[in-house]
Amino acid sequence: MRIESVELVALPNAPAWQEKVYRAHLDTGEDMDLFQQHWDVPLPPESLVGLTVEEARKKRNERMFAIASGNH
Repeated sequence: MRIESVELVALPNAPAWQEKVYRAHLDTGEDMDLFQQHWDVPLPPESLVGLTVEEARKKRNERMFAIASGNH
């Protein structure tokens, strides 16, 4: 299962801290919400194209850890 495209999607009636999520369109035809957007951890949606869901989540976690530890 590979990610074909990703978009930031606004969630209706969501609190401000959960305003948008990364929605992946998979090569199986399914759509999946990967994770919520963090304004202080920029991650371009297009950087997730071609990855598996697990790889995308790992990439986001690594990015968050790098920012938190000052190694961005």
